[in-house]
Amino acid sequence: MLNLKYHLTEEEYFDYNYYTSWAAPEKKNYRMWYYLRVFILYTAVAGLYIFSRRSDEVFIDLIIFCVIAIIYFLMVPYLIKRSILRRVRSILAKPENHHVLEEAEVMLSDAGIVDKDTATESKYTWEAIVKKAETPACYYLYTSTYHAIVIPRRVIATPSDKQELERLFNAYLPLSSEFPTK
Repeated sequence: MLNLKYHLTEEEYFDYNYYTSWAAPEKKNYRMWYYLRVFILYTAVAGLYIFSRRSDEVFIDLIIFCVIAIIYFLMVPYLIKRSILRRVRSILAKPENHHVLEEAEVMLSDAGIVDKDTATESKYTWEAIVKKAETPACYYLYTSTYHAIVIPRRVIATPSDKQELERLFNAYLPLSSEFPTK
């Protein structure tokens, strides 16, 4: 049995939301469609503008629109992060969500997982974990598409804790829980 007590930081909570809604490998198609939709819309607006002007300076207009497009596409990751950060701060500002950053305790054993904080307690069997993801800072044990038990790597203090965590993951989480399936 592995018993982990910790306070999730705002940065860890942001990272979880960013990973889940934008950066996860299975979000690749979503990201590509996002960029494609923006590109198509931008191209349509630029084309309509250039066509409606009927100017002899089409080349200059194209250069200006291309430069603006490049700048925007380089800014998209920053804009997405800012949007998610605003959403996270909005969630955390609500009194009913204060428990998210308060002391949490996750107990992992052969029987399953108990995840509790000052306001809630949830018990999961290992079969309830539909996907496991790892980032440099955390482990995410997803119980649905968007909800996960977040375990910061920093709380795994000893080599024996890490070994026990890996044993439990290897024993109860099938390989398919680590990779998106289509």
